[in-house]
Amino acid sequence: MISRDFRIGWRLLFQEKAYSAVVVLGLSIGVAVCFLLLGLVHHSFSYNTHIADADKIYLVKQRWNTAGSDGNWSDSISLPARDAMLASGVPLIASTFLERKVDVKVGSNVQTISITMVDPDFRKIFRPQVVSGDLGIALARPDALALTQETATKVFGNENAVGRTVHIAGKPYLVSAVLADQPSATTLPYAALTGTGTAIWDAEYRKLVTTNWGSSHGPVFVRLGEGASLAPVGDAIRRAMVASPFYKRFSLDQVASLNGRDMLDFEFKPISESYLDPDVEIRDATHGDRKTVLGLAAVALLILLLAATNYVNLATVRTLRRQREIAVRKVLGASAGAVSRQFLAESILVCLIATALGLFLAWVMLPVFEDLVQRKLDRLFTAGPVLVAAMTGMLLGVIAGAYPTWSALKVRPTAALSGRGNAETVGGLWLRRVLTVMQFATAMGLTGLTLAVAWQTHYASTLDPGFDPEPLVIVTAPEDMRSANARAFFDALGRLEGVSGVTVTDAPVTVNRNSTALKREGGTSSEINFLMVHPNFFEVYGLKPLQGRVYTLSQDKVADEDKLVINEAAARELGFASPADATGKFVRFPSGDAKPIQVIGVVPDIRHRTAREPMQSTVYFMEDHTNVFTVRASGDVEAVQRQVETLWPRFFPNAVPDIKRMGTLFGANYDDDRRLAKLLSASSVIAIAIAAFGIYVLAAYSVQRKSREIVLRKLYGASGAAIGRLVVREFAVLIAIGAGVGLPVAWLATSRYLAAFSERAPVGLWTVGFALGVAALVALCSTLRHTFVAMRLAPVLALRD
Repeated sequence: MISRDFRIGWRLLFQEKAYSAVVVLGLSIGVAVCFLLLGLVHHSFSYNTHIADADKIYLVKQRWNTAGSDGNWSDSISLPARDAMLASGVPLIASTFLERKVDVKVGSNVQTISITMVDPDFRKIFRPQVVSGDLGIALARPDALALTQETATKVFGNENAVGRTVHIAGKPYLVSAVLADQPSATTLPYAALTGTGTAIWDAEYRKLVTTNWGSSHGPVFVRLGEGASLAPVGDAIRRAMVASPFYKRFSLDQVASLNGRDMLDFEFKPISESYLDPDVEIRDATHGDRKTVLGLAAVALLILLLAATNYVNLATVRTLRRQREIAVRKVLGASAGAVSRQFLAESILVCLIATALGLFLAWVMLPVFEDLVQRKLDRLFTAGPVLVAAMTGMLLGVIAGAYPTWSALKVRPTAALSGRGNAETVGGLWLRRVLTVMQFATAMGLTGLTLAVAWQTHYASTLDPGFDPEPLVIVTAPEDMRSANARAFFDALGRLEGVSGVTVTDAPVTVNRNSTALKREGGTSSEINFLMVHPNFFEVYGLKPLQGRVYTLSQDKVADEDKLVINEAAARELGFASPADATGKFVRFPSGDAKPIQVIGVVPDIRHRTAREPMQSTVYFMEDHTNVFTVRASGDVEAVQRQVETLWPRFFPNAVPDIKRMGTLFGANYDDDRRLAKLLSASSVIAIAIAAFGIYVLAAYSVQRKSREIVLRKLYGASGAAIGRLVVREFAVLIAIGAGVGLPVAWLATSRYLAAFSERAPVGLWTVGFALGVAALVALCSTLRHTFVAMRLAPVLALRD
């Protein structure tokens, strides 16, 4: 292929500006969408690749086996498990990675940052790059920390942070080092580092974290020495756990219910595989779903394939119209190789231009795309991906140009010059029909799946949580109700205008995952969710008892430990026949010296998690270890929220306000599903547009190909309606075949998506029916113009041609 072929191709593109604009724009949109989606896929498979020897560093996972546990693996374990690994005698180093949000104050400016507590060996395991200062000081001193470059700029306005001071909870902390920012594809994102001896932990939290086997606050990573094995490390964890007071507190019936298993299972996972670990339940910025990622890869390739299919269709029709030009070139001595080079050069040129434009469109759309998927694709426009895109564009040009080139080679000069060659072979026609069927099958499949995901997301996010969330404002304070300051804040909230009630819990009710073991007298132990509440919790949330009574300010005190309110699911879990049967009975913790607690009432179930899980069995303890305030507005909720924001600095001047509407919190449980629905919606619209354009081209060629047949039918008396049916019938069959291919796949994908939910929307067949209707409407609109052309075709003109 020589430069002369490309120069001729360039001139031809400029001669047919409309054709060139259509094919380049269509291909560029496909390239842009494919590049962004495959960029996200590549990002998902590149997590932790920047870490040296990532396959030798392990994340320790744990799973509870107790009755009532969900059986899912968690990537958070307790620090006693870390201590057991270090004491195993196996040559290894380990570090915890406990992240929490803190409010830092510099001057009068207060900001929230994430700070991560790690062990000194974190440096040896992950080798973070130190830009300036001494990381060792940050990990050794209780009043020191290290900031990343991005965090230093956020807090101080520049990276010159070493030696400067921030205040956390009123105490000064020295910035001893500035660290290089990490790439976004990491399961260990940190904004600041400090040691586990940090003064940020108060004594109570430190004891909970460092001594309680049942308290898991973050992951632990381990790196083995040369020749070391993981098996004895796991055995050491098990021995230490079984010998711990934590394990011995469990009752005999709890241990018996395990059927020979341990209370906790532990497993080691290379961090190179941790992002797409299918066993971890929670999906967030540090965990992805392999099936979803592979599905997006398939969508990306399908869209590029559909765009390329359109180009093949257009280029083939254009080749048929250029038969006389091709015939003249052959008569003048052009060889088959010269003709092939010319057509392949044109195709490669079109695809390279489309690739360049597609990359530009992807660059423009990148901020919107990153916001949609909640991922920072910081390596997308580096040399590697751009070079791969260019090579793919060239390869696409060769592949997409192969059939038009073959069509050009099949042109017979004598037939073309005599006007008898403007026809496509039967095989070529069927190939393009198959491509059109594939386009519509993809468009219908994506549309049906999009509708199902969007409908299920809407259904789940609008399920009745068991209470009215609209008048509720959630305020998370930095101090709990044991603090005089928090109690004063509680009283001040209650005096605000438009506030009809204030209560406090230890967690937002929509994200509660705390659990404990309880048993009724004569029954077996069950793992049950618990929520710590203020005595007026049920009044503020408007929850009435099904049986018995609930806590009230007039009858109950926070210090009361001999009474309990449970929900209906907990009554069943504990083995009671009904709410009436549970009321007045006693339950207790499994340990032998635990005092019995009387169930004073049973309340309806409310949602503490998402629709992916069944209603949680929950018990409500009265406690003052609570710092999540719920404010109930009697009027304008926004006005109440503004008043809370104004009140905040009087009580918590060193903290950033954390104030949200309850409805927002509840809806946030489905943010990932909304993002998936938006991605699928965008893909569906593009696929439908490509399919519409493809059938438009096919309809144009079909009318041209059948022009003589149409006029002969007219001469024999066929009506315009009959001619219209002749044209439409061909495409109706193609749509029907496309539906038969695409809609069952969409139904299968929908079933798999819905299988993750315990409460499913009544999807039924309407989604695939709607997708079929959209496809039929698009096909009708796309072929309507050419159908009218066929109906008005003048016999004298067609026969003269």
